[in-house]
Amino acid sequence: MTETSVLPQVTVAVPIYNEAPRLPGLLQAIRAQRYPQERIQVFLLDGGSEDGSAELAREAAARHANVCYLSNPGRLAATALNTALARAEGSVFLRLDARARPEPDYIATCCRRLAEGRWAGVAGPQRATGETWAGRVHALALNHPFGTGAPAYRRVQRAHESESLWMGAYDVRWLHKVGGWDERFAANEDFDLNTRLRHAGGRLLVDPQIRCFYLARDSLRELGAQYARYGAWRTVTWRRHPDAMHVRHMAPTLFVAILVLALLLTPLSVWPLLFLLASYLTVDGLVSLHLARRLGLRALPRLLVTFPTLHLAWGCAFWWAWLRPPNHRR
Repeated sequence: MTETSVLPQVTVAVPIYNEAPRLPGLLQAIRAQRYPQERIQVFLLDGGSEDGSAELAREAAARHANVCYLSNPGRLAATALNTALARAEGSVFLRLDARARPEPDYIATCCRRLAEGRWAGVAGPQRATGETWAGRVHALALNHPFGTGAPAYRRVQRAHESESLWMGAYDVRWLHKVGGWDERFAANEDFDLNTRLRHAGGRLLVDPQIRCFYLARDSLRELGAQYARYGAWRTVTWRRHPDAMHVRHMAPTLFVAILVLALLLTPLSVWPLLFLLASYLTVDGLVSLHLARRLGLRALPRLLVTFPTLHLAWGCAFWWAWLRPPNHRR
């Protein structure tokens, strides 16, 4: 028996939709893994892309024996992941998105931690980066607690148990135990899965030695749409898992609620609105000024609007969805 043959087989699932500019970088990162390619099974699942992503995926499958292209008519990431799970040959199942950039030891380190037998899933902290100047500015905001709160899977200095994972690697037995991903979720499907794993007795580990970066969106409009989708679908998660609600999730929601209340009170007094805006803009300005030093002061104007974009998109979408629940399927 060779040393390679005792390594666990790993299945990597990559949901794709209009990711042609980013897919080659991910495929290159997978090929650069310090893990035998013959022990890695890669599924590229395209949800009807219109930018040539499907053609790139087919070409990759034709070039590499361990890469398989599959169509994902449902388009949802949860559907793609379950499709790959049903065909998985590996004992380890790893999700990667086209915007993910795993370090060369990513798969090996995930497998080493899962081999301890204590964890249903493992991952590293989510660290945003950017390919363009705008993407790097947005990454600064996403990496700061003022932008996205302080979940354990974003900011961690040492390995510890977590409530959720980003780009997680899972023991396949645990995924089958909870029935995989819930295909009624158009977003937040990983948070729902991780919550169900914990309810079933599974433990989740975030380890900073597991290193993977995330390419932030270059467009402020796309970034806002992304966080609006997260906010809207968080309502579905909370209805199903009330114990998963945390104060950091409520911050943008409460900000929007207080802002609306202050606006309604303006006929009586404008001071509540002025106090709220002054307080928020002061924090926004101080944090933005601090972060702008890393890229130069020309990043300051964009940072000043990035934080409100994240907060207002998330908070407004949350209330819209709470008052008018979205369909579970699109």
